[in-house]
Amino acid sequence: MPERPLLVLPKQGQPVERVKSRGMPPNIKRPTLERQGERLTPRFEALQQTIDAHRARFQMDAQGLAPEDVVVLETVGAVDRFVQAVQRIPGMEWLAEVEDVDMPPDDDFFVQTTTGERTDRPLSGRLFMVFANQVALDQMLSLWRSQQAGQSLARGLGPWGTLFALLRDVRRWGVQDRLHETSVLDDWRERIERGAETVPCELELWHRGSQSMRNRARDRVVALVEDHGGTVLDEASISEIAFHALLVTLPQRMVSDVLSRGGNDVDLVQCEQIQFIRASGQMMATPTDNASAENERELELQLGPLPEKPPTVALLDGLPLEDHLGLKDRLVVDDPDGFESNYQPGQQIHGTAMASLIAHGDFGSGEPPLSSLLYVRPIMYPDPKDWRNHGERIPESVLVVDLLHRAVRRLFEGEGDQPPVASNVAVVNLSIGIRDRPFVRALSPLARLLDWLAWRYKVLFVVSAGNHTQPICVGVSSADLDIMDDTAIERAVLQAVAADARHRRLLSPAESLNALTVGASHADVSSGSLPGWIDPLDMGLPSPINAQGLGFRRAIKPDVFAPGGRVALRKPYVPSADAELEVHTQRSKPGQLVAAPGPLPGDLSRFEHARGTSNAAALVSRGAAFLHEVLDDLRDGPDGDVIDEVPRAVWLKAMIAHGANWGEAGDRLSAVLRNPSNGRKFKEYVARLLGYGSVDVDRVGECTAWRVTAIGGGELGEDESHIHAFPLPLSLNGLSIYKRLTITLGWLSPINPRHQAWRRAQLWFDPPMDELRVKRLQADSRAVRRGTLQHETLGGRAAASFNQGDALDIRVSCRADAGALEERVPYALVTTLEVAEDLTLDIYDEVRTAVRARLRV
Repeated sequence: MPERPLLVLPKQGQPVERVKSRGMPPNIKRPTLERQGERLTPRFEALQQTIDAHRARFQMDAQGLAPEDVVVLETVGAVDRFVQAVQRIPGMEWLAEVEDVDMPPDDDFFVQTTTGERTDRPLSGRLFMVFANQVALDQMLSLWRSQQAGQSLARGLGPWGTLFALLRDVRRWGVQDRLHETSVLDDWRERIERGAETVPCELELWHRGSQSMRNRARDRVVALVEDHGGTVLDEASISEIAFHALLVTLPQRMVSDVLSRGGNDVDLVQCEQIQFIRASGQMMATPTDNASAENERELELQLGPLPEKPPTVALLDGLPLEDHLGLKDRLVVDDPDGFESNYQPGQQIHGTAMASLIAHGDFGSGEPPLSSLLYVRPIMYPDPKDWRNHGERIPESVLVVDLLHRAVRRLFEGEGDQPPVASNVAVVNLSIGIRDRPFVRALSPLARLLDWLAWRYKVLFVVSAGNHTQPICVGVSSADLDIMDDTAIERAVLQAVAADARHRRLLSPAESLNALTVGASHADVSSGSLPGWIDPLDMGLPSPINAQGLGFRRAIKPDVFAPGGRVALRKPYVPSADAELEVHTQRSKPGQLVAAPGPLPGDLSRFEHARGTSNAAALVSRGAAFLHEVLDDLRDGPDGDVIDEVPRAVWLKAMIAHGANWGEAGDRLSAVLRNPSNGRKFKEYVARLLGYGSVDVDRVGECTAWRVTAIGGGELGEDESHIHAFPLPLSLNGLSIYKRLTITLGWLSPINPRHQAWRRAQLWFDPPMDELRVKRLQADSRAVRRGTLQHETLGGRAAASFNQGDALDIRVSCRADAGALEERVPYALVTTLEVAEDLTLDIYDEVRTAVRARLRV
């Protein structure tokens, strides 16, 4: 195995150095799953021998399956009780390999009493039992029906009775599953109430294994749609993510019939070729109240030099006002769909704001502009139903998955005879989300698409977590609220937002595993606010409008936080026993100052204030562009060839996350939210509010005398590992001083759409704690291994003893997580050691000297 290099970042212009790392042979043995109870007793044999135990499995979602293979098990109580019952049935013990899906009540999901108090009653859930043997499936359903009819089970089948007692229903996939948790019925009711004559929706089909089977399924569904007087607008089929869908419009009479009668007698809803019926993907920018927008005075801005480098960041958003004085000659706008023709003066709001933040940051901060151009592809246009608030959305005539697929493919492969339009792009910014698709256990189609595209093109998607701007109920009367001081109001807001997690979920595609999901911190450089509004939180705390994690398989989401503007709140005008604070959505202070279109043509110097996770994601993408330049400098330095051995997207993912820290926000949340019921898992609880913390790109890009950062990377196959050796500065030997060690591992994983675990590759490291006598801080040690980022912060004051030439050995390992892992997985490792600045220790020079000594050897 080749040796892996470790690059030490420069200190204020010093040359780049490299530390040799030791390659290690494959030595990880992954436990194999063996069938238990292979010898079946005769009394179970009649049923059990028809269950092909090596081909059946449980899943928590129906992704990648076929309807004839699936039986739906609706549990009465917690899933773990059901699993225990399964383990008592000979020949099925192995089926209890079920992912933790949080069916017991926790802080995210619980049942309330009529008075709103939490109960400890377990929640109901669903399992999907997958059979390849149809005889076995039919026999299990028959056994269930017999038990439901009151018939005694045959001798020897008692354990099945125990199992069935824990289930509400056992059935094949049906109408309720197609409509379950898709929000389509709410969308249909809203449209019918508005008087819509036709209603758009997405029909997600079961993805069949062959093109001929997919064609037959499509033809059947198309025929039913047309029989009802509907129209098929679009179709998309992407085998790599097991996705096949039709975008259709349905007549008002059919939709009304489904709403009034449940759809059990509507053949389209009953069609077995359909897996889900969803509302048309309402990916849109959060509307603002234009009527209350302020006219900002024209600012005398120091715009800085124009960019000369090709784009490294792509923005998929609304159309920006590219001639705005802050954006002119800084953008490459690519509009192959001609969306510009749908815009009127004053409507290019969201795309202009995002382009402004990426190119300049918050205009009030005086930051330098990007030195590279920004590629922009419009994927939204003005929403004709929201013209008053200037909302923008994906057109209802296209499938959002297909549009995003084409837009990204155009970057790297081109379209038709056209070559790639921006193949140098390493980061794609997606600051919009699907408001009617909050994350609930299963990955959305768009999140699945981003995971696959990230792996295929080795590109980093920076995605906003989503905003929830509904009023905040603080649980006190308006009279009590009026006499509360600032500290008490902050505490009430933080507690209310944390308790409302179920209604503040991540919005698709924020749950994507390969993407970097960004939440907003309550921070900007503006001053002042509107009269009558209050600023409820200290700077740096999580924004009160953030969508919250955790993500798929309880991975940490959002990954990181960045400033998203301060969000003002307003107390109720009318006295109330249960006060609600209204969220400020106007384009006025406070917030981040961004370029904006004027109401008239030719108004190219208007600026307004904006807030939200969209802003935060744009600032992270901006930071990634600067770190891309750092990588360019490293590549041009001594031994910089290692940079090209790992895709830029992977480096950037690890480096951005490396600058994240809970900081004071973690301490404040702990003081307000920690209690005896959540104390044992409080780190995981805080992670859904803070992720890995707020990012500081400047810390990653440059070292100091008291802080030294090194990066390393490579590729790993299944059951392989590398060790990266970080030299220890001898000046720390025996000193009882506080030292902090931060280690970040980032990678992009291939995906398996036919496996519940989805992520084919798990990479991880065990933090070296003994050498420096440090301990884990901040994020939960189990949660950090569930996604595609592992970010560990360690610290301590205890004196450590070591010798000249000793090093921290950081072993990065890889194993398969969702079926076979046949591809090699690129990864990046970033390590920082730091001590207090006032100690006057130059640990950087010590590490650099150790580097030179290793190179000589």
